[in-house]
Amino acid sequence: MAIKDAGLRRDDIDGLIGFGPIPSAPLAEYIGIRPVHYGLGSNFAGSSSGNALAVASAMVSYGVANYIMFVGGGARDPGNPDASIYMGGGGPAAPSVGSEWMNPYGPAVAANNNYGMLYTRHMYEFGTKHEQIAQQAVRQRFNTQANPNSAFLGQTITLEDVMNSRYINYPLHILESVMPVAGAISFIVTTPERAKALQKPPVYVLGLGISQGYSNSFWKPNQVVVPSRYSAPAAYNMSGYGPKDVQFANFYD
Repeated sequence: MAIKDAGLRRDDIDGLIGFGPIPSAPLAEYIGIRPVHYGLGSNFAGSSSGNALAVASAMVSYGVANYIMFVGGGARDPGNPDASIYMGGGGPAAPSVGSEWMNPYGPAVAANNNYGMLYTRHMYEFGTKHEQIAQQAVRQRFNTQANPNSAFLGQTITLEDVMNSRYINYPLHILESVMPVAGAISFIVTTPERAKALQKPPVYVLGLGISQGYSNSFWKPNQVVVPSRYSAPAAYNMSGYGPKDVQFANFYD
């Protein structure tokens, strides 16, 4: 779809970046392309697509490749979570720091262990109230009503709904947790000069910032300091713009 949307051919794609630990070679063979100039597996957890964008931008700028495509996605079976395929991997997780030092104390779904600790620390340090945290879920559900394809279309919630829903990992309620989803994403990165010749208006990358965090929240010296503290200023500095210039923001986690 991405190749067709850009008005390109499969043969034009000479670079490929996959999502997570899956190598780019089998991915390229599966989708029927031959990226002869660049290949990579972007394993940066939930920031993998952003990391891929930064790497692809650098590679096309240096002339390593002409058109680099990023492909990522996952499948999830709600009835059999262990069979789900996510970020190129599937099945039960191998022994890890998480299985040894987090799970014995009460594992939570996805990132909720870390966020439970982060929110608890935030409330301790700054006096944040449960209602303030819960309000974020209410606002997000309100905002999604403008999207006709939203899974929550016509399903607004109130602060009382959130506060009365059951805890899943203190202080998080179930209505503050994202729903299990499956899907895919793909984009193509090239130079501004080549982009002008394509059939769709180009989207320019003005600034980028990447910051490596800790493997889990246990190792963080300060629970409420997150990597965006460093990546956001870097992106602003590169672009020449600041927070007051931003007209649209999309946040993840």
